[in-house]
Amino acid sequence: MTFILIMTILLELPGDLRARAGFSWPFPEGVIENSWQGDNSSYYQRLRFCPDGWKAVIFTEKDSGENWGDLVTGGVQYTGNRSFTVTAGAMRVQFAQGLVFSNSGSWSTSDPLSLSKPVAWRMRLDPAESPGAADGVSLTGAASVYTSGRFSAAAVLGWSLIDSGTPGVHRTDSEIENRGNISEKLGGFRAGFGPAGLSVAVVEQAEDSSETSSARIGTDLNLTCEDAVVTGEFVTDLDSIADFVLSAGRGSSDFRHCVTAGRNTAGFPRAAGSLGTAHRIAAGYGFRWRVTDHLLTEAGVIYLDGSEEDRLKAGIIFSETPGNRTEFTQRIKFSSAGEDETISARITALWNPASNLVLSMKFPVTRFTSPDQDTQRGYGVEARLKHKPCSLIEWSISAASCSTDGWASRIYAYSLSFPGEFGSTALYNNSVLLQMSVSMHISDDTVLRARTSWYRMEDAESLGSGDEETEGPERTEAGIQLDWSFR
Repeated sequence: MTFILIMTILLELPGDLRARAGFSWPFPEGVIENSWQGDNSSYYQRLRFCPDGWKAVIFTEKDSGENWGDLVTGGVQYTGNRSFTVTAGAMRVQFAQGLVFSNSGSWSTSDPLSLSKPVAWRMRLDPAESPGAADGVSLTGAASVYTSGRFSAAAVLGWSLIDSGTPGVHRTDSEIENRGNISEKLGGFRAGFGPAGLSVAVVEQAEDSSETSSARIGTDLNLTCEDAVVTGEFVTDLDSIADFVLSAGRGSSDFRHCVTAGRNTAGFPRAAGSLGTAHRIAAGYGFRWRVTDHLLTEAGVIYLDGSEEDRLKAGIIFSETPGNRTEFTQRIKFSSAGEDETISARITALWNPASNLVLSMKFPVTRFTSPDQDTQRGYGVEARLKHKPCSLIEWSISAASCSTDGWASRIYAYSLSFPGEFGSTALYNNSVLLQMSVSMHISDDTVLRARTSWYRMEDAESLGSGDEETEGPERTEAGIQLDWSFR
C-alpha cells in the first residue's frame, strides 16, 4: 500500500518512463553450462521526473547473463534562477574536451567524415541516464556550476568503484569478483571567463593494498564568432605527461572546413577525447561543401603517430538529391594500421515515393590487405522498407546478406534498434540478417515498440566464442520497449 501511495504521488509530477527487455535464442554456453549467474534476458528501465527547476533519474539495468537488478542507481539535479546548478548521485561529467576531467568512457575511434566540425566543447554535469556512464565506470558524488555574466565556475567531488578486466559486465565468478575492485576518489574544479577556462583535477586510486594518486591542470578555449570556431584544451601533470586537442573551423552553410591536432598519451585516468587511440601526435582536416542545391560533398583525412604503429584514415562521401523523393550516396573510406590496409565503399539509394513510405538499398564492398595473410574481399546488399499506414502504427523490415573472406573484410548492416540503442551489425563470411520492427502509438504520450531479428551464417557449427557461443548456424533476437511520457 505504501509503494502504491508513493508511486501515485510521484506520477503526478511531469516526467517519462522507458522500459526495455530483450531475449535471444539459442541460449549461449554461459547459460547452458551455468557459468553465468543469470539467465539470457536483458532489461533496462529508466524513470525521470522533471518538475520546475528539478530533474531526478532512477534506472536499472541487467545484461544477458547477469543477475536481476545488477545495476540500480540514480541522481538528482536542481537549477536555480539559471545562475547555478547542483547535481548529486550518479553523474555524467565532462569539462571542456574532457582531457582534464571526464567519465564518458575511453577514447573513441575517429571518423574522418566528421572532421569538418571542431571537436565538441562541453560543460556537462548531469545525472547519469544510461549504463554507459554508470556501469563499471561509475561516478557518484556531487557537482555544481555557477554562472554570472561571462564568469562561470564548476566543482565536482566524487568517488567510483571501477571494474578491472571487463567493465560493466558481471556474469561469471571472476567478473563479479573484480567488480568495483578499483576504488577511486576524485575531485575537479574549473573556472572560466568568456571563452577561456582553467581546470584542475586530483585522482586517488586504490587497488588491493596499493594506492596511486595523480593531479593535473589544464586550460581550455571555446571561441566563437560569426563564421569561425576555435576549441581546444591543454593538460599536463606537471611532470612527464602533456596532452592536448585543438580545432579551428570556419565556414557557412555552403562550405565549411576544419583542421584538428592533438596528442593522447593515455596516461590520465578519466580522460576522453575524439582523436582515436593513444598517439604521440595526430593531425586531421575535413571539409563539407554543398556544390549545388542537389550535391553535397564531405571529406576528411587524419594521421595518428602511435607508439606502436601509425594510423591513417581518409574518407569522402557524395550525396545527391536529383529529385524531392530520391537520394543517392556514394562513400569511400581508407584506413591503415601499420602495414594493414582496408578500403571500404558503399552505394546507397533512397526512394520516398509517398510521405508515409521509404525504400532504401545499400551495396557495401570491402578489401583488406596485410603482409601476414592473404587479401580478403567482401561485398553485400541490404534492403530496407519503412511504412506508416496510419498515425497509430509504423513498421519497418530489413534484409541484408554478405559474402566475405573473413572478419577483416566484414561489412556493416543497419540495425532496426530501439531509440537509445546502438544501430549497426557486423556481417562476415556468408551471412544473412533479416529484421522487423513495429511501433504502436497508443496515445500522444505512449509508444510501444517491438523488434525481432534472425541471423544465419552458412556452414557454421556455432556462432561466437567462449561463454557467448551458441550452437548452430542461426541466432534469433527479440525485444520490446515502452516509452511513456506523463508530462
